[in-house]
Amino acid sequence: MRTFIVGGLILVFFAVQLMRGGSALRTVDGDGSGYYAYLTAVFVHGTTDFTPVFETEKGRRSLDYMGHYFHPFEGKLINKYYLGSALLMLPFFLLAWLYSIITGMPPDGYNILYQYAVSLGAAVYAAIGLLATKRFLMLSGLPRGIGLITIILLIFGTNLFFYTFLHPSHSHVYSFAAIAVFLLTARSFMLWERRRDFYFSMVLLGIIVLIRPSNAVIVLILPFLAGTAQQLKTVMLNLFKNNRLLIAGLVLFVAVFSLQMLYNFLQTGHLILWSYRNEGFHFSQPALLSFLFSYRKGFFIYTPVMLLIIPGLILLYHKSKYQFFTFAGFLGVLLYLLSSWWNWFFGDSFGMRAMIDFYPLLALPLAMFVSQLFSRKIGKLLLVTIAFPLLALNLLQTYQYFSGIIHPDSMTKAKYWHVFLKTDKAYRNIFGSFPEPVYKSLEDATVLCYFNDMESPSLLWTSNGIQLSDDAYSGRYLAEMSQSNIYSPTLVLGKEQLGLTDQELYISVDLMYRELEKNAATEALLVYAASNLNGDLSFYKTFRLKQMPDQQLYIWRNANFGFKVPAWTQQTAEVKMYVWNTPVTNFQLDDFEVNIHILE
Repeated sequence: MRTFIVGGLILVFFAVQLMRGGSALRTVDGDGSGYYAYLTAVFVHGTTDFTPVFETEKGRRSLDYMGHYFHPFEGKLINKYYLGSALLMLPFFLLAWLYSIITGMPPDGYNILYQYAVSLGAAVYAAIGLLATKRFLMLSGLPRGIGLITIILLIFGTNLFFYTFLHPSHSHVYSFAAIAVFLLTARSFMLWERRRDFYFSMVLLGIIVLIRPSNAVIVLILPFLAGTAQQLKTVMLNLFKNNRLLIAGLVLFVAVFSLQMLYNFLQTGHLILWSYRNEGFHFSQPALLSFLFSYRKGFFIYTPVMLLIIPGLILLYHKSKYQFFTFAGFLGVLLYLLSSWWNWFFGDSFGMRAMIDFYPLLALPLAMFVSQLFSRKIGKLLLVTIAFPLLALNLLQTYQYFSGIIHPDSMTKAKYWHVFLKTDKAYRNIFGSFPEPVYKSLEDATVLCYFNDMESPSLLWTSNGIQLSDDAYSGRYLAEMSQSNIYSPTLVLGKEQLGLTDQELYISVDLMYRELEKNAATEALLVYAASNLNGDLSFYKTFRLKQMPDQQLYIWRNANFGFKVPAWTQQTAEVKMYVWNTPVTNFQLDDFEVNIHILE
Protein backbone atom coordinates (compact mmCIF):
# COMPACT_ATOMS: atom_id res chain seq x y z
CA MET A 1 0.00 0.00 0.00
CA ARG A 2 2.80 2.43 0.88
CA THR A 3 4.63 1.61 -2.35
CA PHE A 4 1.42 2.15 -4.30
CA ILE A 5 0.78 5.57 -2.75
CA VAL A 6 4.37 6.84 -2.90
CA GLY A 7 4.94 5.42 -6.38
CA GLY A 8 1.67 6.91 -7.61
CA LEU A 9 2.58 10.38 -6.39
CA ILE A 10 6.06 10.19 -7.90
CA LEU A 11 4.52 9.18 -11.25
CA VAL A 12 2.16 12.16 -11.03
CA PHE A 13 5.17 14.34 -10.21
CA PHE A 14 6.98 13.24 -13.38
CA ALA A 15 3.85 13.58 -15.51
CA VAL A 16 3.17 17.12 -14.28
CA GLN A 17 6.78 18.20 -14.83
CA LEU A 18 6.69 16.90 -18.40
CA MET A 19 3.46 18.78 -19.08
CA ARG A 20 4.77 21.98 -17.49
CA GLY A 21 7.71 22.25 -19.85
CA GLY A 22 9.46 25.61 -19.55
CA SER A 23 7.14 26.85 -16.81
CA ALA A 24 8.98 24.53 -14.39
CA LEU A 25 11.63 27.25 -14.21
CA ARG A 26 9.08 29.29 -12.24
CA THR A 27 8.29 26.58 -9.68
CA VAL A 28 9.68 28.74 -6.88
CA ASP A 29 7.36 31.70 -7.25
CA GLY A 30 4.90 33.95 -5.43
CA ASP A 31 4.80 33.51 -1.66
CA GLY A 32 6.86 30.37 -2.19
CA SER A 33 9.86 32.54 -3.00
CA GLY A 34 9.63 33.99 0.50
CA TYR A 35 9.58 30.59 2.19
CA TYR A 36 12.44 29.38 -0.01
CA ALA A 37 14.53 32.55 0.49
CA TYR A 38 16.15 31.23 3.69
CA LEU A 39 17.98 28.61 1.63
CA THR A 40 19.37 31.00 -0.97
CA ALA A 41 20.29 33.58 1.66
CA VAL A 42 22.32 31.14 3.75
CA PHE A 43 23.66 28.63 1.23
CA VAL A 44 24.09 30.80 -1.86
CA HIS A 45 24.82 34.28 -0.47
CA GLY A 46 26.29 33.18 2.87
CA THR A 47 24.29 35.66 4.96
CA THR A 48 21.22 35.88 7.14
CA ASP A 49 20.29 39.20 5.51
CA PHE A 50 17.72 38.89 2.71
CA THR A 51 18.95 41.94 0.78
CA PRO A 52 21.03 39.93 -1.75
CA VAL A 53 18.11 37.54 -2.25
CA PHE A 54 15.81 40.49 -2.97
CA GLU A 55 18.27 41.92 -5.49
CA THR A 56 18.63 38.52 -7.17
CA GLU A 57 14.85 38.06 -7.30
CA LYS A 58 14.44 41.51 -8.88
CA GLY A 59 16.86 40.53 -11.60
CA ARG A 60 14.92 37.41 -12.55
CA ARG A 61 11.40 38.84 -12.36
CA SER A 62 9.31 41.44 -14.15
CA LEU A 63 9.42 45.15 -13.30
CA ASP A 64 6.39 44.95 -10.99
CA TYR A 65 8.23 42.75 -8.44
CA MET A 66 8.12 44.22 -4.93
CA GLY A 67 9.22 41.31 -2.72
CA HIS A 68 6.25 41.80 -0.40
CA TYR A 69 7.56 39.16 2.01
CA PHE A 70 10.70 41.22 2.79
CA HIS A 71 10.64 44.17 5.21
CA PRO A 72 13.38 46.65 6.16
CA PHE A 73 14.53 46.41 9.76
CA GLU A 74 17.55 48.28 11.16
CA GLY A 75 19.29 48.47 7.81
CA LYS A 76 18.58 44.88 6.76
CA LEU A 77 15.74 43.00 5.10
CA ILE A 78 13.88 40.48 7.24
CA ASN A 79 11.52 37.79 5.98
CA LYS A 80 7.93 37.86 7.18
CA TYR A 81 7.67 34.08 6.76
CA TYR A 82 9.11 31.64 9.25
CA LEU A 83 11.79 29.15 8.27
CA GLY A 84 9.92 25.86 8.79
CA SER A 85 9.14 25.29 5.12
CA ALA A 86 12.75 25.96 4.14
CA LEU A 87 13.90 23.51 6.81
CA LEU A 88 11.80 20.75 5.25
CA MET A 89 12.96 21.72 1.74
CA LEU A 90 16.62 21.62 2.82
CA PRO A 91 17.44 17.95 1.98
CA PHE A 92 16.12 18.41 -1.55
CA PHE A 93 17.88 21.77 -1.90
CA LEU A 94 21.18 20.12 -0.95
CA LEU A 95 20.52 17.34 -3.43
CA ALA A 96 20.06 19.93 -6.20
CA TRP A 97 23.21 21.71 -5.05
CA LEU A 98 25.19 18.46 -5.29
CA TYR A 99 23.88 17.64 -8.77
CA SER A 100 24.55 21.20 -9.90
CA ILE A 101 28.20 20.82 -8.90
CA ILE A 102 28.45 17.43 -10.62
CA THR A 103 26.83 18.61 -13.86
CA GLY A 104 28.63 21.96 -13.97
CA MET A 105 25.47 24.03 -13.58
CA PRO A 106 25.71 27.18 -11.46
CA PRO A 107 24.74 26.39 -7.83
CA ASP A 108 22.68 29.59 -7.68
CA GLY A 109 19.61 28.17 -5.98
CA TYR A 110 17.39 28.81 -9.00
CA ASN A 111 18.52 26.63 -11.89
CA ILE A 112 16.15 23.95 -13.14
CA LEU A 113 17.60 21.30 -10.80
CA TYR A 114 16.58 23.36 -7.77
CA GLN A 115 13.11 23.87 -9.22
CA TYR A 116 12.68 20.14 -9.76
CA ALA A 117 14.09 19.42 -6.31
CA VAL A 118 11.44 21.59 -4.66
CA SER A 119 8.74 19.84 -6.69
CA LEU A 120 10.08 16.40 -5.77
CA GLY A 121 10.26 17.39 -2.11
CA ALA A 122 6.64 18.51 -2.13
CA ALA A 123 5.57 15.18 -3.66
CA VAL A 124 7.48 13.29 -0.97
CA TYR A 125 5.92 15.32 1.84
CA ALA A 126 2.49 14.90 0.30
CA ALA A 127 3.06 11.14 0.35
CA ILE A 128 4.14 11.29 4.00
CA GLY A 129 1.07 13.35 4.86
CA LEU A 130 -1.31 11.05 3.00
CA LEU A 131 0.17 7.90 4.54
CA ALA A 132 -0.06 9.45 8.02
CA THR A 133 -3.64 10.51 7.31
CA LYS A 134 -4.55 6.97 6.28
CA ARG A 135 -2.96 5.60 9.44
CA PHE A 136 -4.77 8.21 11.54
CA LEU A 137 -8.09 7.14 10.01
CA MET A 138 -7.31 3.52 10.85
CA LEU A 139 -6.60 4.51 14.47
CA SER A 140 -10.04 6.10 14.45
CA GLY A 141 -11.60 2.74 13.60
CA LEU A 142 -11.99 3.10 9.84
CA PRO A 143 -10.98 0.27 7.46
CA ARG A 144 -7.78 0.45 5.41
CA GLY A 145 -9.72 0.55 2.14
CA ILE A 146 -11.79 3.52 3.27
CA GLY A 147 -8.59 5.32 4.18
CA LEU A 148 -7.20 4.73 0.70
CA ILE A 149 -10.33 6.09 -0.98
CA THR A 150 -10.28 9.11 1.30
CA ILE A 151 -6.69 10.07 0.55
CA ILE A 152 -7.42 9.70 -3.18
CA LEU A 153 -10.25 12.19 -2.69
CA LEU A 154 -7.85 14.50 -0.84
CA ILE A 155 -5.07 14.56 -3.40
CA PHE A 156 -7.15 14.61 -6.58
CA GLY A 157 -10.33 16.28 -5.31
CA THR A 158 -8.86 19.30 -3.52
CA ASN A 159 -6.36 22.11 -4.06
CA LEU A 160 -3.76 19.96 -2.29
CA PHE A 161 -3.01 18.71 -5.82
CA PHE A 162 -2.23 22.23 -7.02
CA TYR A 163 0.00 23.10 -4.06
CA THR A 164 1.82 19.78 -4.28
CA PHE A 165 2.58 19.61 -7.99
CA LEU A 166 2.17 23.12 -9.43
CA HIS A 167 2.99 25.56 -6.60
CA PRO A 168 5.11 23.32 -4.35
CA SER A 169 7.21 26.11 -2.84
CA HIS A 170 4.26 27.39 -0.79
CA SER A 171 4.01 26.22 2.80
CA HIS A 172 0.77 24.25 2.58
CA VAL A 173 1.96 20.79 1.60
CA TYR A 174 4.61 20.95 4.35
CA SER A 175 2.03 21.99 6.93
CA PHE A 176 -0.27 19.26 5.63
CA ALA A 177 2.41 16.63 6.21
CA ALA A 178 3.45 17.95 9.63
CA ILE A 179 -0.13 18.18 10.91
CA ALA A 180 -0.97 14.71 9.56
CA VAL A 181 1.93 13.11 11.42
CA PHE A 182 1.14 15.18 14.52
CA LEU A 183 -2.45 13.91 14.54
CA LEU A 184 -1.17 10.35 14.22
CA THR A 185 1.36 10.59 17.05
CA ALA A 186 -0.91 12.64 19.34
CA ARG A 187 -3.76 10.17 18.81
CA SER A 188 -1.38 7.31 19.58
CA PHE A 189 -0.27 9.01 22.79
CA MET A 190 -3.87 9.55 23.84
CA LEU A 191 -4.55 5.84 23.34
CA TRP A 192 -1.40 4.26 24.80
CA GLU A 193 0.54 7.06 26.57
CA ARG A 194 3.87 6.01 25.10
CA ARG A 195 6.81 8.36 25.70
CA ARG A 196 8.00 8.25 22.11
CA ASP A 197 4.59 9.37 20.84
CA PHE A 198 4.65 12.37 23.19
CA TYR A 199 8.17 13.33 22.18
CA PHE A 200 7.37 13.02 18.48
CA SER A 201 4.19 15.07 18.97
CA MET A 202 6.10 17.92 20.63
CA VAL A 203 8.78 17.97 17.93
CA LEU A 204 6.08 18.00 15.26
CA LEU A 205 4.21 20.77 17.06
CA GLY A 206 7.41 22.81 16.97
CA ILE A 207 7.72 22.19 13.21
CA ILE A 208 4.07 23.11 12.66
CA VAL A 209 4.52 26.45 14.42
CA LEU A 210 7.86 26.98 12.67
CA ILE A 211 6.08 26.65 9.30
CA ARG A 212 3.00 28.79 10.06
CA PRO A 213 2.67 30.23 13.59
CA SER A 214 -1.13 30.48 13.38
CA ASN A 215 -1.30 26.72 12.92
CA ALA A 216 -0.51 26.36 16.62
CA VAL A 217 -4.31 26.31 16.89
CA ILE A 218 -4.04 22.57 16.17
CA VAL A 219 -3.42 21.94 19.90
CA LEU A 220 -7.12 22.64 20.45
CA ILE A 221 -7.93 19.33 18.75
CA LEU A 222 -6.37 17.33 21.59
CA PRO A 223 -9.69 16.84 23.49
CA PHE A 224 -11.14 15.27 20.35
CA LEU A 225 -8.11 13.01 19.89
CA ALA A 226 -8.60 11.65 23.41
CA GLY A 227 -11.88 10.10 22.32
CA THR A 228 -13.72 10.60 25.61
CA ALA A 229 -13.73 13.14 28.41
CA GLN A 230 -12.55 10.49 30.86
CA GLN A 231 -9.62 9.49 28.67
CA LEU A 232 -8.62 13.14 28.28
CA LYS A 233 -8.71 13.62 32.03
CA THR A 234 -6.68 10.48 32.65
CA VAL A 235 -4.00 11.34 30.11
CA MET A 236 -3.66 14.94 31.30
CA LEU A 237 -3.42 13.93 34.95
CA ASN A 238 -0.77 11.32 34.19
CA LEU A 239 1.14 13.80 32.07
CA PHE A 240 1.22 16.48 34.75
CA LYS A 241 2.18 13.91 37.37
CA ASN A 242 5.13 12.90 35.20
CA ASN A 243 6.97 16.22 35.33
CA ARG A 244 10.09 14.89 33.64
CA LEU A 245 8.13 13.73 30.60
CA LEU A 246 6.26 17.03 30.32
CA ILE A 247 9.39 19.15 30.74
CA ALA A 248 11.32 17.05 28.21
CA GLY A 249 8.51 17.47 25.70
CA LEU A 250 8.40 21.23 26.23
CA VAL A 251 12.18 21.38 25.80
CA LEU A 252 11.86 19.57 22.47
CA PHE A 253 9.16 21.98 21.31
CA VAL A 254 11.19 25.04 22.33
CA ALA A 255 14.36 23.59 20.78
CA VAL A 256 12.66 23.29 17.41
CA PHE A 257 10.97 26.68 17.52
CA SER A 258 14.14 28.35 18.80
CA LEU A 259 15.66 27.82 15.35
CA GLN A 260 13.65 30.86 14.27
CA MET A 261 14.78 32.86 17.28
CA LEU A 262 18.38 31.88 16.60
CA TYR A 263 18.08 33.04 12.99
CA ASN A 264 16.48 36.30 14.13
CA PHE A 265 19.29 36.88 16.61
CA LEU A 266 22.05 36.17 14.09
CA GLN A 267 20.43 38.56 11.64
CA THR A 268 19.26 41.43 13.85
CA GLY A 269 20.38 40.82 17.43
CA HIS A 270 16.75 40.33 18.48
CA LEU A 271 15.25 36.97 19.41
CA ILE A 272 11.64 37.91 18.68
CA LEU A 273 10.49 39.89 15.64
CA TRP A 274 7.00 40.79 14.47
CA SER A 275 7.71 40.00 10.85
CA TYR A 276 4.11 40.40 9.61
CA ARG A 277 4.40 44.18 9.48
CA ASN A 278 1.14 45.99 8.65
CA GLU A 279 -0.80 42.72 8.78
CA GLY A 280 -3.05 41.16 11.39
CA PHE A 281 -6.50 39.90 12.31
CA HIS A 282 -9.87 41.65 12.30
CA PHE A 283 -11.42 39.53 15.05
CA SER A 284 -14.50 41.73 15.27
CA GLN A 285 -15.23 41.31 11.54
CA PRO A 286 -14.67 37.70 10.46
CA ALA A 287 -15.56 37.17 6.79
CA LEU A 288 -16.94 33.70 7.49
CA LEU A 289 -19.61 33.50 4.78
CA SER A 290 -17.23 34.81 2.13
CA PHE A 291 -14.53 32.45 3.38
CA LEU A 292 -16.83 29.46 2.87
CA PHE A 293 -19.14 30.37 0.00
CA SER A 294 -17.95 33.35 -2.03
CA TYR A 295 -17.06 32.98 -5.69
CA ARG A 296 -13.88 34.90 -4.95
CA LYS A 297 -12.26 32.13 -2.91
CA GLY A 298 -15.03 30.25 -1.12
CA PHE A 299 -13.85 26.98 0.40
CA PHE A 300 -16.89 24.99 -0.69
CA ILE A 301 -17.06 26.67 -4.12
CA TYR A 302 -13.53 25.72 -5.19
CA THR A 303 -13.25 22.51 -3.15
CA PRO A 304 -16.79 21.10 -3.37
CA VAL A 305 -15.68 17.61 -2.35
CA MET A 306 -15.39 19.02 1.17
CA LEU A 307 -19.17 19.40 1.27
CA LEU A 308 -19.10 15.67 2.03
CA ILE A 309 -17.75 16.42 5.51
CA ILE A 310 -21.18 17.78 6.47
CA PRO A 311 -22.97 14.39 6.42
CA GLY A 312 -19.80 13.00 8.00
CA LEU A 313 -20.21 15.38 10.93
CA ILE A 314 -23.81 14.23 11.33
CA LEU A 315 -22.56 10.64 11.51
CA LEU A 316 -19.96 11.71 14.09
CA TYR A 317 -22.73 13.26 16.19
CA HIS A 318 -24.64 10.00 16.24
CA LYS A 319 -21.49 8.05 17.06
CA SER A 320 -20.27 10.25 19.94
CA LYS A 321 -21.63 13.58 21.08
CA TYR A 322 -18.37 14.25 22.93
CA GLN A 323 -16.31 13.76 19.77
CA PHE A 324 -18.76 15.77 17.68
CA PHE A 325 -18.70 18.81 19.95
CA THR A 326 -14.92 18.75 20.45
CA PHE A 327 -14.40 18.39 16.68
CA ALA A 328 -17.02 21.00 15.76
CA GLY A 329 -15.66 23.34 18.44
CA PHE A 330 -12.18 23.13 16.96
CA LEU A 331 -13.53 23.59 13.44
CA GLY A 332 -15.47 26.67 14.56
CA VAL A 333 -12.38 28.23 16.16
CA LEU A 334 -10.32 27.43 13.06
CA LEU A 335 -12.82 28.99 10.65
CA TYR A 336 -13.19 32.04 12.87
CA LEU A 337 -9.42 32.48 13.09
CA LEU A 338 -8.74 32.10 9.37
CA SER A 339 -11.69 34.18 8.23
CA SER A 340 -10.58 36.99 10.59
CA TRP A 341 -7.27 37.45 8.79
CA TRP A 342 -7.21 40.94 7.26
CA ASN A 343 -6.82 39.43 3.80
CA TRP A 344 -9.42 36.72 4.31
CA PHE A 345 -8.97 35.29 0.78
CA PHE A 346 -5.18 35.02 1.27
CA GLY A 347 -4.18 36.82 -1.92
CA ASP A 348 -3.39 35.06 -5.17
CA SER A 349 -4.38 31.44 -4.65
CA PHE A 350 -6.36 28.54 -6.00
CA GLY A 351 -9.31 28.09 -3.69
CA MET A 352 -9.06 28.55 0.07
CA ARG A 353 -5.45 27.49 0.48
CA ALA A 354 -5.30 28.15 4.22
CA MET A 355 -7.54 25.11 4.77
CA ILE A 356 -5.14 22.68 3.07
CA ASP A 357 -3.02 22.45 6.21
CA PHE A 358 -5.96 20.91 8.08
CA TYR A 359 -7.12 18.40 5.47
CA PRO A 360 -5.72 15.47 7.51
CA LEU A 361 -8.28 16.31 10.19
CA LEU A 362 -11.14 17.00 7.77
CA ALA A 363 -10.37 13.60 6.26
CA LEU A 364 -12.07 11.99 9.26
CA PRO A 365 -15.68 13.12 8.68
CA LEU A 366 -15.06 12.66 4.96
CA ALA A 367 -13.95 9.07 5.55
CA MET A 368 -16.90 8.41 7.85
CA PHE A 369 -19.32 9.41 5.11
CA VAL A 370 -17.45 7.28 2.56
CA SER A 371 -17.59 4.34 4.97
CA GLN A 372 -21.33 4.80 5.45
CA LEU A 373 -21.88 4.76 1.68
CA PHE A 374 -19.76 1.64 1.31
CA SER A 375 -21.94 -0.21 3.79
CA ARG A 376 -24.69 -0.39 1.15
CA LYS A 377 -24.52 -1.62 -2.43
CA ILE A 378 -26.38 1.41 -3.75
CA GLY A 379 -24.07 3.59 -1.68
CA LYS A 380 -21.02 2.51 -3.67
CA LEU A 381 -22.71 3.54 -6.89
CA LEU A 382 -23.74 6.83 -5.29
CA LEU A 383 -20.14 7.49 -4.16
CA VAL A 384 -18.83 6.91 -7.67
CA THR A 385 -21.56 9.15 -9.08
CA ILE A 386 -20.62 11.92 -6.66
CA ALA A 387 -16.84 11.52 -6.50
CA PHE A 388 -15.84 11.28 -10.15
CA PRO A 389 -17.49 14.57 -11.22
CA LEU A 390 -16.00 16.33 -8.17
CA LEU A 391 -12.51 15.01 -8.87
CA ALA A 392 -12.81 15.89 -12.55
CA LEU A 393 -14.04 19.40 -11.68
CA ASN A 394 -11.12 19.97 -9.31
CA LEU A 395 -8.54 18.87 -11.88
CA LEU A 396 -10.22 20.96 -14.57
CA GLN A 397 -10.30 24.05 -12.35
CA THR A 398 -6.69 23.40 -11.40
CA TYR A 399 -5.84 23.62 -15.09
CA GLN A 400 -8.02 26.73 -15.46
CA TYR A 401 -6.25 28.50 -12.61
CA PHE A 402 -2.78 27.50 -13.76
CA SER A 403 -3.47 28.65 -17.32
CA GLY A 404 -5.02 32.00 -16.27
CA ILE A 405 -8.67 31.23 -17.01
CA ILE A 406 -9.61 31.54 -13.33
CA HIS A 407 -8.33 34.88 -12.00
CA PRO A 408 -5.86 34.51 -9.10
CA ASP A 409 -7.75 36.77 -6.69
CA SER A 410 -10.68 38.62 -8.31
CA MET A 411 -13.37 36.11 -9.25
CA THR A 412 -17.10 36.83 -8.99
CA LYS A 413 -20.21 34.78 -9.64
CA ALA A 414 -20.47 36.23 -13.17
CA LYS A 415 -16.81 35.52 -13.91
CA TYR A 416 -17.02 32.00 -12.51
CA TRP A 417 -19.93 30.96 -14.70
CA HIS A 418 -18.53 32.80 -17.71
CA VAL A 419 -15.58 30.36 -17.77
CA PHE A 420 -17.21 27.34 -16.14
CA LEU A 421 -15.76 24.18 -17.75
CA LYS A 422 -14.01 26.34 -20.38
CA THR A 423 -10.46 25.45 -21.43
CA ASP A 424 -10.00 27.32 -24.71
CA LYS A 425 -7.10 29.75 -24.95
CA ALA A 426 -9.58 32.51 -25.77
CA TYR A 427 -10.63 32.48 -22.10
CA ARG A 428 -7.16 33.05 -20.70
CA ASN A 429 -6.42 36.26 -18.81
CA ILE A 430 -9.67 37.98 -19.78
CA PHE A 431 -10.64 39.24 -16.31
CA GLY A 432 -9.72 42.46 -14.52
CA SER A 433 -8.48 42.77 -10.95
CA PHE A 434 -10.13 44.12 -7.82
CA PRO A 435 -8.32 46.79 -5.78
CA GLU A 436 -5.67 45.30 -3.53
CA PRO A 437 -6.74 45.21 0.13
CA VAL A 438 -4.77 47.02 2.82
CA TYR A 439 -4.68 46.15 6.51
CA LYS A 440 -4.85 49.69 7.84
CA SER A 441 -7.47 52.20 6.78
CA LEU A 442 -6.44 54.64 4.07
CA GLU A 443 -8.54 57.38 5.62
CA ASP A 444 -5.72 58.61 7.86
CA ALA A 445 -2.98 58.30 5.23
CA THR A 446 -1.43 61.34 3.58
CA VAL A 447 -3.08 61.76 0.19
CA LEU A 448 -2.04 63.45 -3.03
CA CYS A 449 -5.04 63.87 -5.35
CA TYR A 450 -4.91 64.49 -9.10
CA PHE A 451 -8.20 64.84 -10.99
CA ASN A 452 -8.70 65.33 -14.71
CA ASP A 453 -12.27 66.12 -15.78
CA MET A 454 -11.02 66.78 -19.35
CA GLU A 455 -12.52 70.28 -19.18
CA SER A 456 -9.46 72.50 -18.77
CA PRO A 457 -5.72 72.14 -19.46
CA SER A 458 -3.41 71.04 -16.64
CA LEU A 459 0.36 71.29 -16.35
CA LEU A 460 0.46 67.76 -14.90
CA TRP A 461 -1.74 66.06 -17.50
CA THR A 462 -1.20 65.69 -21.24
CA SER A 463 -4.17 66.42 -23.50
CA ASN A 464 -4.12 63.25 -25.61
CA GLY A 465 -7.43 62.68 -27.40
CA ILE A 466 -9.45 65.33 -25.53
CA GLN A 467 -12.36 66.48 -27.64
CA LEU A 468 -15.58 68.45 -27.33
CA SER A 469 -18.53 66.04 -27.19
CA ASP A 470 -22.21 65.97 -26.26
CA ASP A 471 -21.61 62.43 -24.92
CA ALA A 472 -19.23 63.47 -22.13
CA TYR A 473 -19.93 61.91 -18.74
CA SER A 474 -19.56 65.30 -17.08
CA GLY A 475 -19.03 68.71 -18.60
CA ARG A 476 -18.47 69.08 -22.34
CA TYR A 477 -15.16 67.28 -22.97
CA LEU A 478 -13.96 63.68 -22.97
CA ALA A 479 -10.96 61.68 -24.23
CA GLU A 480 -11.40 59.63 -27.39
CA MET A 481 -9.45 56.37 -27.57
CA SER A 482 -9.02 55.12 -31.13
CA GLN A 483 -6.51 53.99 -33.74
CA SER A 484 -5.13 57.50 -33.95
CA ASN A 485 -4.95 57.86 -30.16
CA ILE A 486 -3.81 54.80 -28.23
CA TYR A 487 -2.71 56.68 -25.09
CA SER A 488 -5.09 58.56 -22.81
CA PRO A 489 -4.41 61.89 -21.14
CA THR A 490 -1.37 61.06 -19.01
CA LEU A 491 -0.57 62.15 -15.47
CA VAL A 492 3.14 63.05 -15.41
CA LEU A 493 4.76 63.63 -12.00
CA GLY A 494 8.34 64.87 -11.86
CA LYS A 495 10.76 65.47 -9.01
CA GLU A 496 8.89 68.61 -7.95
CA GLN A 497 5.63 66.72 -7.37
CA LEU A 498 6.96 63.38 -6.15
CA GLY A 499 8.67 64.28 -2.92
CA LEU A 500 10.50 61.54 -1.03
CA THR A 501 9.10 58.67 1.03
CA ASP A 502 10.57 55.68 2.81
CA GLN A 503 7.23 53.86 2.83
CA GLU A 504 5.33 52.00 0.15
CA LEU A 505 2.57 53.92 -1.59
CA TYR A 506 -0.98 52.90 -2.36
CA ILE A 507 -2.42 54.20 -5.62
CA SER A 508 -6.19 54.36 -6.04
CA VAL A 509 -7.61 55.23 -9.45
CA ASP A 510 -11.18 55.97 -10.46
CA LEU A 511 -12.31 56.74 -14.00
CA MET A 512 -15.28 56.48 -16.33
CA TYR A 513 -15.25 54.68 -19.67
CA ARG A 514 -17.75 54.19 -22.51
CA GLU A 515 -17.37 51.56 -25.23
CA LEU A 516 -18.26 52.34 -28.84
CA GLU A 517 -17.48 48.81 -30.04
CA LYS A 518 -18.29 45.46 -28.46
CA ASN A 519 -15.79 44.84 -25.63
CA ALA A 520 -13.57 47.64 -26.92
CA ALA A 521 -12.02 48.18 -23.48
CA THR A 522 -11.54 44.51 -22.58
CA GLU A 523 -7.82 44.53 -23.37
CA ALA A 524 -7.17 48.20 -22.58
CA LEU A 525 -4.71 48.68 -19.71
CA LEU A 526 -4.26 51.14 -16.89
CA VAL A 527 -0.51 51.74 -16.65
CA TYR A 528 1.69 52.88 -13.76
CA ALA A 529 5.27 53.51 -14.91
CA ALA A 530 8.14 54.84 -12.78
CA SER A 531 11.50 55.84 -14.28
CA ASN A 532 14.90 56.32 -12.66
CA LEU A 533 17.45 59.08 -13.10
CA ASN A 534 18.87 57.33 -16.18
CA GLY A 535 15.47 57.39 -17.85
CA ASP A 536 15.03 53.62 -17.54
CA LEU A 537 11.86 52.00 -16.25
CA SER A 538 12.32 51.00 -12.61
CA PHE A 539 8.76 49.83 -11.91
CA TYR A 540 5.97 49.01 -14.33
CA LYS A 541 2.52 47.67 -13.51
CA THR A 542 -0.62 47.25 -15.64
CA PHE A 543 -4.26 46.41 -14.98
CA ARG A 544 -7.13 45.53 -17.30
CA LEU A 545 -9.55 48.42 -17.57
CA LYS A 546 -12.62 46.20 -17.82
CA GLN A 547 -13.58 43.45 -15.38
CA MET A 548 -14.96 40.97 -17.93
CA PRO A 549 -16.38 40.75 -21.46
CA ASP A 550 -20.06 41.63 -21.94
CA GLN A 551 -22.51 42.94 -24.54
CA GLN A 552 -23.03 46.51 -23.33
CA LEU A 553 -22.39 49.52 -25.58
CA TYR A 554 -22.71 53.33 -25.28
CA ILE A 555 -23.04 53.24 -21.48
CA TRP A 556 -20.76 55.14 -19.10
CA ARG A 557 -19.28 52.75 -16.57
CA ASN A 558 -16.88 53.08 -13.68
CA ALA A 559 -13.48 51.43 -13.40
CA ASN A 560 -11.58 51.55 -10.12
CA PHE A 561 -8.19 50.25 -9.11
CA GLY A 562 -6.03 50.06 -6.04
CA PHE A 563 -2.45 48.81 -5.81
CA LYS A 564 0.81 49.18 -3.92
CA VAL A 565 3.97 50.58 -5.47
CA PRO A 566 7.50 51.09 -4.12
CA ALA A 567 8.46 54.23 -2.24
CA TRP A 568 9.59 57.28 -4.22
CA THR A 569 13.30 57.60 -3.49
CA GLN A 570 16.16 59.79 -4.67
CA GLN A 571 16.49 57.45 -7.68
CA THR A 572 12.88 58.01 -8.81
CA ALA A 573 12.85 60.66 -11.53
CA GLU A 574 9.35 60.46 -13.01
CA VAL A 575 6.03 58.66 -12.63
CA LYS A 576 3.37 58.35 -15.32
CA MET A 577 -0.19 57.03 -15.20
CA TYR A 578 -2.38 56.55 -18.26
CA VAL A 579 -4.70 54.19 -20.13
CA TRP A 580 -3.15 52.26 -23.00
CA ASN A 581 -5.48 51.28 -25.83
CA THR A 582 -3.63 48.04 -26.61
CA PRO A 583 -6.31 46.51 -28.85
CA VAL A 584 -6.58 49.79 -30.83
CA THR A 585 -10.37 49.99 -30.52
CA ASN A 586 -12.89 52.78 -30.00
CA PHE A 587 -13.94 53.86 -26.51
CA GLN A 588 -14.06 57.05 -24.46
CA LEU A 589 -12.76 58.19 -21.07
CA ASP A 590 -13.80 60.88 -18.62
CA ASP A 591 -13.21 61.99 -15.02
CA PHE A 592 -9.79 60.38 -14.50
CA GLU A 593 -8.89 60.59 -10.79
CA VAL A 594 -5.66 59.41 -9.16
CA ASN A 595 -5.13 59.37 -5.39
CA ILE A 596 -1.72 58.56 -3.91
CA HIS A 597 -1.67 57.37 -0.30
CA ILE A 598 1.50 57.14 1.79
CA LEU A 599 1.25 53.93 3.84
CA GLU A 600 2.44 54.44 7.40
